[in-house]
Amino acid sequence: MAWQNKLEELITSLERERDELRVKVHLASLDAKDEFAALETRLDALRARMTSATDDAKESAGGVGEVVSETARKMADDLKDGYRKIREKLAD
Repeated sequence: MAWQNKLEELITSLERERDELRVKVHLASLDAKDEFAALETRLDALRARMTSATDDAKESAGGVGEVVSETARKMADDLKDGYRKIREKLAD
């Protein structure tokens, strides 16, 4: 399941970025902390969705994986954008 490996790598990358920002956000403004907390929730949702989709894909046709992969990719792009915005705020 190539899509599953790609999603796992993507989530690992997002988690690494989150961990780096967590330290910086600890010292940041309340606004940045609130944004970071919202992204944390969304990353957890992405991880849960991927786990659920993996289980579903095992039981159904391969086309499901492509749909799930695209949805997860969009969610991951939104998370990346959110992390970028926080980095920009912290750089100000």
